[in-house]
Amino acid sequence: MTEPVPAASPTDADLGLDAALAAVSAASSVPDHLVNLRDVATAAPGLRPGALLRSDAPRSGDRAPEGVAWPPRTVLDLRDPGENGEAHPLSSVARVVPLPVLNGTAVAASGGPVVVPALGDLYVSMLDEPGAGHLVEAVRLIATGDEPVLVHCTAGKDRTGVTVALVLALLDVDREAIVADYERTGPHMRDVMVRAAVTANLAVPDAHLLAKLPPELVTAPGWAIEAVLDRLAEHDGGAQGWFLAHGGDAATLDALRARLVV
Repeated sequence: MTEPVPAASPTDADLGLDAALAAVSAASSVPDHLVNLRDVATAAPGLRPGALLRSDAPRSGDRAPEGVAWPPRTVLDLRDPGENGEAHPLSSVARVVPLPVLNGTAVAASGGPVVVPALGDLYVSMLDEPGAGHLVEAVRLIATGDEPVLVHCTAGKDRTGVTVALVLALLDVDREAIVADYERTGPHMRDVMVRAAVTANLAVPDAHLLAKLPPELVTAPGWAIEAVLDRLAEHDGGAQGWFLAHGGDAATLDALRARLVV
């Protein structure tokens, strides 16, 4: 059995926050490519490459990535309406489906002071309505949409992380592998933050403002996605039971497995 992946310690989170603050303060240019892109098949053995991708938000003018199936034919945009500052740059080559799993929370947060919930609580809240309905629809489109399918939000960490964790849990991927895939976003967060400020048409955040945020918002601590896995495991029938209870069906689960499992 694979050894459990340890959760990030406060020291790890603090170091990640310090690095992110330094990067935002020093940023003089925006990366011209997706900085948090990967094939979900790299999360665990036995998954089929080229079917499902995850990333941060694409921008107009991005260089085409190498090493993955590109361009996508179906794009699941998990951002809130108005969160992006331009028409979707992949709309000319893909079907773009908006699935705002936070139901306006992200846009509200950018407009003024809000109470930021603990990251694990935020993630678990997506498993309730109305987010649950969007997640179920995301699974359906991942299973049946033209491939490759790209799932993204702004950072490719939170909403995308929950969506991908759900998909992997539905496929019975080991918990440790799901957590490890989520944590792979951590090293990319500095570049993600710089790109996000432009993608969302926002001013680059002031370092003093960022310093007031919980460190987990700009890092990728494994314990946050474990809260989602715990909630799914607690449901009658596990992840599959959660999916069926929120409007999913067995045919979609069969199609998901047929598409993503070798």
